[in-house]
This record gives sequence, C-alpha cells and structure tokens, in this order.
Amino acid sequence: MRRRDRTPVAMVVLASVMGCAVALTVYRALTSDADAYFASHRQVTAQVLAVDDRSPAISRRAGTRAEAAWVDGSGVRRVGTIRLRGDQLEEARVRIWIDAGGRPAPAPLGLAGFIVSPLLLGLFTAGVTWSVMSAAQSGRRMWIARRAMAGWDREWRARADLER
Repeated sequence: MRRRDRTPVAMVVLASVMGCAVALTVYRALTSDADAYFASHRQVTAQVLAVDDRSPAISRRAGTRAEAAWVDGSGVRRVGTIRLRGDQLEEARVRIWIDAGGRPAPAPLGLAGFIVSPLLLGLFTAGVTWSVMSAAQSGRRMWIARRAMAGWDREWRARADLER
C-alpha cells in the first residue's frame, strides 16, 4: 500500500493561513488610517474660479489644475489650486477634501481599495509562502539524496576494499 504524502496539504494550509493573516493585518491598518484621515479631514464645496488649460499632458492623467475658493472649518475663505477630474471640468462647484489646516488634500482610499489591497497582498503572501516552502522541501530532498548517495558510496568502497 502506498503512503500518502501530506506535505502539499500542509503547505496549502500554511500558505492560506499566512495570506489570511497578512490580509487581515493590512485591512486593519487601512481601517485605522481611514479613521485617522476622517478625523483630520473633511469634505467641503469649492467654487471653481479658473481652469488652467495650459496643464502639461502628463498632469492631465492626475487631473487638470484649477483655481478654486472654499470656506474651511473655521469659516475662513481660502483660495488655492485643486485638481479636477475629467468629469468635473464643466462644473462650477465641486466637492473637495481639506486637511485640518484648510488646505486641499487627496481623496481618501475608496471602497475598492479597502477590498482589493488586502486581497492582493494576502494572495501575494500566500504565493511567496508556498514558493519558500517548496524551495525548502526541494532542498531537504536534495540533502537527503546526497546523504543517501554518500552512504551508498561508502558502503560500496568498503565492500570493494574487503574484496581485494
């Protein structure tokens, strides 16, 4: 009867556990970062004053620059440069995020980022764990094979010496 090797099952289980642990850790870190972001940032409505049509082509991907005015949390009117996405170019009023100092800030990570980032990092960790364990198993098998061959070689030489 053939003995079943449970090593692949153990490798899958360990890689899955490692991937889940990393995904959970990343999700918790993202959640705490989001809580800190929402505690120090807020969203306000800004009035677009002028759109900069001279933006270089490379910055068009990140958004077109525009001058806008808004009122910060303390009631002070601020004027500054913001980035407008392509769908916001025609709007006179846009929603922007500002930090505690009243300066424009990037938008927080979206829902897709909260799901995709931990998932991808968990899968990456599981893959790396699987690869390391496979390499370790191959190295162990090579070491065992070399020891067996060295033992057989010693036995062969000892027998050859006795026969002389």
